Amino acid sequence: MLSFLISFPSLLVSGCFRRSPRGTAERYVENLQQFNYAKCYSLLSTRDRAERPLHQFLTEIPLAPDVSPIWFRPILHVMHFELGGEHRNPDGTTAYVPIRITALDLPLWERTLDANAESDGTPGQLARQSLETGAYPTVVYDDRIFLLKEYHHWRVMAGFAARDRVLDRHRQAMLDFYNGRLNQAIAQYHSMITELEQLPGTGNPGLAARLRSELAAVSKVKAEIPAGIAYGSKLKLDRVAMRMAEERVPAIFGDITNAGDKPVDELTLAVTWYQGRGKNLKAVQHEEHSVVVTPIEFTDFGRQVIPFLPGESRQFGFILDAPPDVQQNATPYVTVGSLAFTQIPAPLPKLAAPSISQAPHPPAKKVGGAASPAATTAAPSSAPSLVAARPEPRTMHGDDRR
Repeated sequence: MLSFLISFPSLLVSGCFRRSPRGTAERYVENLQQFNYAKCYSLLSTRDRAERPLHQFLTEIPLAPDVSPIWFRPILHVMHFELGGEHRNPDGTTAYVPIRITALDLPLWERTLDANAESDGTPGQLARQSLETGAYPTVVYDDRIFLLKEYHHWRVMAGFAARDRVLDRHRQAMLDFYNGRLNQAIAQYHSMITELEQLPGTGNPGLAARLRSELAAVSKVKAEIPAGIAYGSKLKLDRVAMRMAEERVPAIFGDITNAGDKPVDELTLAVTWYQGRGKNLKAVQHEEHSVVVTPIEFTDFGRQVIPFLPGESRQFGFILDAPPDVQQNATPYVTVGSLAFTQIPAPLPKLAAPSISQAPHPPAKKVGGAASPAATTAAPSSAPSLVAARPEPRTMHGDDRR
């Protein structure tokens, strides 16, 4: 009987704790780390469950890593969550619990593995080894679990609808960046971050931290435009010629060498078409094409993420956009259009044999018989325009079930 009297208060306290905001937050994190996603879903607010059926919830679980199903569990397994004390609002119906998250620095991790892939194994093999040994870069950020009291029970607030609106704007911001509209992208980032900081949704502060990191990279690209203009003279064009591509349309092919000391993430070449001679020479058409495209975001090892290295030479090729009458009556001059330096501090791989970057199929025959003049000192006038070479920005959280 005495034992019962001693143990009963502790059980009562434990039961009350589990029904507190922090107790619900702890249960959510425990189930997330145990891969019990259905239980996580059951802890959501009524409104969140109405907005997202379980199969959709599995593609956008709050606080979970934004990776494909093949990496979801291994990466979630190595994440660390540290809960703080609960904070209840004065009305007693809402609360939040701060949580500090230690996660993989995904873009840096991917670039680091790609830099060592050729000598030590494939990126996928290296990724599994790094997760097993703990040899991976991490990032620490503060997040919050927001809670709502429903029928005497505390429920996790995800705020899917409001978050969706921010993610739609994020996709547009990425398109603005890859199209060289840096001012628009930067303004959009500031607006999204401010909104996320004000929205009571679990995971919103963490997403804001991720956007701040992207904003820093975009802002640095803008700040380095003058340096990029000066660096353009260190990119050497060679063997530039207009030939017929396998698709039976005119294309430009050639080699480019990074003769400087900086790795380059994005590079466009400009083609300016001229007619006339001497004083009558005039430009009649201008187009730009991406020949080096290195994503700044994690790609799930979907492609090799290696910048254009100092001392490296690459072959390039792109199909021309000018109308047929311009191509027949004007002469194309190829110059460096714009570039962006690497912003992610990953180790650089050793130089390999020249590679083909953004090239169409090998040419079948030459058109016109002569190589187009190539100028290597033209200065870029804007930020990188990558829309022709990149796919749409990857949606945060995949479409497949975990």
